[in-house]
Amino acid sequence: MDNRTIVCKVRLTPDEHDLFKRKASGYQTMSGMIRDAVRQFNDIGTVKRIEALNEMTDLYKKYQQELSWLGGNFNQAMKRANELAIGDALSQDYYEKVIIPQARRILEFLEELKDGQTKIVKKLIKL
Repeated sequence: MDNRTIVCKVRLTPDEHDLFKRKASGYQTMSGMIRDAVRQFNDIGTVKRIEALNEMTDLYKKYQQELSWLGGNFNQAMKRANELAIGDALSQDYYEKVIIPQARRILEFLEELKDGQTKIVKKLIKL
């Protein structure tokens, strides 16, 4: 037996009412949709998840240009290494002074990016 006896009134604009109707299309009643939405909604958790997703987006934006720059430099160094190898002029000195420093910068960058991602994921897991 349905023991729902309390009526809760909500004032809506016509647009809001249309939105409610669209959202409730998969439910038997609009009331059922609203009850389900309220059960699922956790304001604090939702806000924190959105904040963490925004942090992740900011992290990617921050590092996108640097990653592009590092990749371009590394590609140039490797192209030059290939040219030197074809001419039988590739030396240990080129590896030590050009390729290794570029590779180290890329690895350091990737570790920094990974650490940033890990911090954000830990925040999400705590929610």
